[in-house]
Amino acid sequence: MTIRRGSGERKRTGSSITEFGPAIGLLLLFFFLPLVDMLSMCVAYGCCMLLNNMQVHEASLIPWADAENADGPVRKNIPIQWKTSGFGQYVKVVGDVQSVVDYRHGESVSDGVTDKIVSVKTTVTCSPFLPIPLPIVNAPGLNGPMTFTIFSERPMENPDYGKP
Repeated sequence: MTIRRGSGERKRTGSSITEFGPAIGLLLLFFFLPLVDMLSMCVAYGCCMLLNNMQVHEASLIPWADAENADGPVRKNIPIQWKTSGFGQYVKVVGDVQSVVDYRHGESVSDGVTDKIVSVKTTVTCSPFLPIPLPIVNAPGLNGPMTFTIFSERPMENPDYGKP
């Protein structure tokens, strides 16, 4: 009885090691990197939502002329602080943060006072954490920037500060 080297058993088990490298490469390229980009877009959305909440809170406390001012605390100072030392430093912001402040009348109470409601619409364009090079497709959040528009409103703390 002769025993041959290189029997079929060795060939069957050795082929999996040659497929490991390409399999890991495909797994990284088509699963792990898009997952990291989608998670970074979720974090960016949460950070942009926090920015909008801070803006609408500040707009409900100050007079309408200060809130609508382009160089005021709501439209300029809060986004700058958010981008430099707040949660905005974890977001790859493309361009400037755009904010629109608007006022409307709320419910009238029995003594003739009408509530004022302030609304802030914030638009932020964010770039993905690791842009995946796809030559044919420009997919927002994977290899292209994604734009978030967040709208929220809040009653004014002092209705006299609202826009007449």
